[in-house]
Amino acid sequence: MLQMKKDLDQRFREGNPLRIGVVGTGKMGGALLSQLRALPGIRPAVVVNRTPQRALDALMRAGYESDSYKMAEGRKKALAAYEQGKIIVTDDYHLALSLPLEGIVDATGNPSLGAELAVATIDAHMDIVMLNVETDAVVGSILLEKAKKQGVIYTGSAGDEPGAIMELCATVLGNGFRLLAVGKGKNNPLNRYATKAQLAEEAEMKGLRPEMLVGFVDGTNTMIEMTAAGNALGFVPDVPGLYGRRLSVADMPAFYRTKDDGGELNRYGIVDYSFGIAPGVYAIATTDSPDVKEIMRYVSMGKGPNYVFHRPFHLTSLETPTSIYKAIVCKEPTVAPEAGQFCDTVAIAKRAIKKGEAISGIGSDDVYGTIVTHASQQEDKLLPIALITPGTIAATDIRKGEAMTGFHVEHTEPMLIHKLREEQDQSIFTR
Repeated sequence: MLQMKKDLDQRFREGNPLRIGVVGTGKMGGALLSQLRALPGIRPAVVVNRTPQRALDALMRAGYESDSYKMAEGRKKALAAYEQGKIIVTDDYHLALSLPLEGIVDATGNPSLGAELAVATIDAHMDIVMLNVETDAVVGSILLEKAKKQGVIYTGSAGDEPGAIMELCATVLGNGFRLLAVGKGKNNPLNRYATKAQLAEEAEMKGLRPEMLVGFVDGTNTMIEMTAAGNALGFVPDVPGLYGRRLSVADMPAFYRTKDDGGELNRYGIVDYSFGIAPGVYAIATTDSPDVKEIMRYVSMGKGPNYVFHRPFHLTSLETPTSIYKAIVCKEPTVAPEAGQFCDTVAIAKRAIKKGEAISGIGSDDVYGTIVTHASQQEDKLLPIALITPGTIAATDIRKGEAMTGFHVEHTEPMLIHKLREEQDQSIFTR
């Protein structure tokens, strides 16, 4: 991305940096603000957090001078400060969208808020970078279609595993290989029934919200990430919940072959995850050419017929600047659900839930997520975990370990994300 660096340096010299809004200043959003300090060609002109003090703290930690940012005091004063080159801090993303920005980064990780922010950003004719795979995995297809109609870019972020997978696939497909499978390494041990109390001490040590760490450990985060990757590629889980084997890179060519060919798979065109190679992402590909196979042996890529392309890192929000640049300057997404809805991450009860009880979603003590094909989700009316929002209650008793359906819950406070999903399910953008 040397051209990106040259372009951004030139924009800075000309006093014309990319002016963006960053919504959410938790671990990911805060790290992005710090990384942007090294890239003055991208300016976080507005920083939004529902608790503005956290945005101020994030800017301070990132090294911005205290006189370089200002709390918003209404749109008129905010616009005046913006035009003076101040970074505006606010709890209102609508204020951000009323200012002359070129794009928005959603770093909230909140599915329902992400849906509202994405629609508002698209309607404001701004590009949006979703460092919020939780939203993308459930309503990304309809958001992408809305963005196309408005002539703006809707994209996931580089650095997140789906973005890293797509960058790896660009190399594989762009050089003529046939893509068979993709996956990610899982960092944390898997405990489907992890709770916030169990992980509170570890979360504090790692500087994470307990809900965030629970979502990692119980596997929901992995399922959602691979849902997003599958929807980008038109790939599906080979089995519900994926294989999740402990594999080295050397083990993968034998495992990721169909059963007819001595491997473990029922089909190709799948997503998966593996322990043993985390962090990082991988792609399995092949070729029919004897000459190409000979070169692959020569460059120590193995005997074939299947080969592993492995990227041993992903840098989360530290790579988001790449997606900001690609979206705003190049008008290209890093990763988007171009294929439609091929996968879904659905809710499984972690505990016995009684009728009338409130249910919390991703990262809670109530449910974990597992990936299934979208066809299975539709056929069995399974409940996408991201549709569990504030105000969701049990409409009936639910057994521990039971796959939840739409009939199991009531949404006492219907939200935009529910409407978007209904619209998406009725559209041609799902498979």
